[in-house]
Amino acid sequence: MLVKGKITLIKDFQDWKDMVQDSGDKIKEYGMNFIFAGVQADDPTILHTVIHFESMEHLAKFQSDEELTKRRAEVVDVESGEMTPIADTAFTNFPEPMLIEISGGN
Repeated sequence: MLVKGKITLIKDFQDWKDMVQDSGDKIKEYGMNFIFAGVQADDPTILHTVIHFESMEHLAKFQSDEELTKRRAEVVDVESGEMTPIADTAFTNFPEPMLIEISGGN
């Protein structure tokens, strides 16, 4: 299932990205795959994501993980987070898969 996320950063994007990469064990445990993550062009404190979760149960486990929430709270305002599940009728990569080169991206 795809989930659209929006949250306020309290540190910069690179700090958030480092936290995500350092939490790779949790990301795998919750069946997560980041399809997209980036900050809003006119406000670099607003982070937008599209994440694939293996199931609604995986999403629920992610949301209730206190240890991961503490890690996240070091770089984001956890209370500002919005997660919106997307219907299964969605599609991606039309008309074909695309790789986007982003300066400063790892």
